[in-house]
Amino acid sequence: MNWITRVKKIGIKVKKIFKIQEKIDPSSSLWETCPSCGKLNYKDSLLETDWICNSCEYYFDKPPMATVNTFFPDNKIFIEPPINLGNDDPLNFKTELGSYKDKLEKARKKEKQWCSILAYKGVIENLKVHLVVSNFKFLGGSWGLNESFYFQKAIDDAVNDSADVFMLVLKTGGVSMFNGTAGLNAVMAGGIVGMRKLKEKNILTVAVGQSKTTGGVLASIFYASEIVILEKGAHDITFAGKKISKNYLAAGETMSDSFGTAGEKLSGGLTDLVLERSKLKPTICTLAKIIKKKESVAITEEKIDDSTQRSREVLSKTTG
Repeated sequence: MNWITRVKKIGIKVKKIFKIQEKIDPSSSLWETCPSCGKLNYKDSLLETDWICNSCEYYFDKPPMATVNTFFPDNKIFIEPPINLGNDDPLNFKTELGSYKDKLEKARKKEKQWCSILAYKGVIENLKVHLVVSNFKFLGGSWGLNESFYFQKAIDDAVNDSADVFMLVLKTGGVSMFNGTAGLNAVMAGGIVGMRKLKEKNILTVAVGQSKTTGGVLASIFYASEIVILEKGAHDITFAGKKISKNYLAAGETMSDSFGTAGEKLSGGLTDLVLERSKLKPTICTLAKIIKKKESVAITEEKIDDSTQRSREVLSKTTG
């Protein structure tokens, strides 16, 4: 056997090794590496810490059903998606990397859902709540025709049920390119119309943005909500990414390191609150009950008086 034949055989073995590695699904690992501090977190332990790194408090992506179960631990109702819409790929979108149909089929099989959002409803603290949650692992949480129609169905269901609150927990790459202008119009124009319909029916709209909430969904749906909240430490909350946004800086201007972060949005008045993950549900419920007058004035005043009294006690201790 000459050296050329040996090199060829080694090359074939290397290719086989790389093919095997490509088939390994990172999500099947028992560990999750923290992008912030590099520490390995055991996935089962993340269930206990609400998907927060126990070393540096970095917020991992929280699975959509875990979010649903946080808000509705019991007696939730799944709002079925409108699956009989016909062609999922009206443009027959294909590239050298594959077709959209194949990508969609793989995402559905892996994530076990019809599109990138899930819709549920239930009762939380005497509030009738409809909840829409993104799944970033489903094609980057992008919205197209399917998501738009599902979103409209959830809105109609909220209107028919005379819901108190319509809540969104979003993490999305924006509007999908696979549906072209039809998807763009359905998501952005349809989203604005849908949010207006909720407001006309006096249904409180609340949006919670996680890291990587971007594009047309951010502009037309997230910011169309009456209460806008960002998770603590959220980043990449932008219509366009840093690379594109840099092109629109004036001469001599530099981009801040805090660009697109929750802190920047709060200081610029582009969010109402920045909250820790554990504070989202109680804060939203408290605000909703006050706005929807689900709690008597006497109880509200009692809580305010109690809070003021505690503040005085704390102040007296710190100044004493």
